[in-house]
Amino acid sequence: MSKRYCNYISNRVSPGFSLHSLSNHKKTHTSPILSPQYENNTDSLKNTFPDKYTISSLVHWASKLLQEHGIDSPSLDAEVILSHLLVCKRIDLYIHPDQPVEETVAMRYKKSIQRRSQRVPLQYITNHAEFMSLEFFVDERVLIPRPETELLVEAVIKKAQILTRENEIVIVDIGVGSGNIAVTLAKKIDNARIFAIDISPDALAVAKINAQRHDVFSKITFLCGDIFQPLEGCEIESKVNFIVSNPPYISSNEFHDLQKEVRDFEPYGALVSGQDGLQMFKRIIANTHTWLKPGGFVIFEAGEKQARKIAMLFDETRCFKKAAFIKDYQHISRIVIAQMEECRG
Repeated sequence: MSKRYCNYISNRVSPGFSLHSLSNHKKTHTSPILSPQYENNTDSLKNTFPDKYTISSLVHWASKLLQEHGIDSPSLDAEVILSHLLVCKRIDLYIHPDQPVEETVAMRYKKSIQRRSQRVPLQYITNHAEFMSLEFFVDERVLIPRPETELLVEAVIKKAQILTRENEIVIVDIGVGSGNIAVTLAKKIDNARIFAIDISPDALAVAKINAQRHDVFSKITFLCGDIFQPLEGCEIESKVNFIVSNPPYISSNEFHDLQKEVRDFEPYGALVSGQDGLQMFKRIIANTHTWLKPGGFVIFEAGEKQARKIAMLFDETRCFKKAAFIKDYQHISRIVIAQMEECRG
């Protein structure tokens, strides 16, 4: 899937937001960049782009504009975007608040802040998202990696450490998106051989950028197509150790309740999976027996209240042991782990 997250219903939204709730939690961040006269004068520069381009004047203008548009962390976002454009750390903005800013940069900053005021996710503006302490390029072609997905990656790494007799560990990632799962596993598991599948050529293009950025391109085979279809001819039937996926799992009814940042800007096809949000899980589970080796694992990220329903789907195949769950930071069963065994009549 072309991946997701900043605060949405079952779990999809962008980093910095809770993926599992639609409640607004105001974040307070008072910028030390702003001089006292700027902090106290709330109207003098309201909606007025500064004539003199300095770090403090630009951050003040941006913070006010974002605040007026209801952005939760206006000063923080203003600083992150400016430090991105200046190619510096946020601390540098604090140290040099009166430093002049070139007009070309100021104009780019103005455009970026206006985009953020329209609820374009911060990660799409900076083309940057962090996942398991790794930096990933992201844009509107893919979902924004969320912290919850790190639990899936950690579960695969932990299981892989037990497979000491395997010359190579074969992993299939369905719905690769930005490549955050595939690339991270390629870096963390030395003998991993990964097949990264996405139905979106645009998503695969982003994933390839990240694989090259992290020097793991040679360990990943990128395939375009629907679920397992691209694997035909790869000669890995019954040889796969892990099938992993963070698939679309928002129901079509829930979609309209998502945060504007998610609903209006992240890829619809990477978010929504039928009326119950389970369509992709059903399709993947129905075909796992062809590809998994005995004792292999399927590891999913799931939406709120979906884990037990997915476990029942595994039970119905009569080819898996009882599924296990991993709870996320909000104590929601977020990761579903099922191990294949010999099918029972």
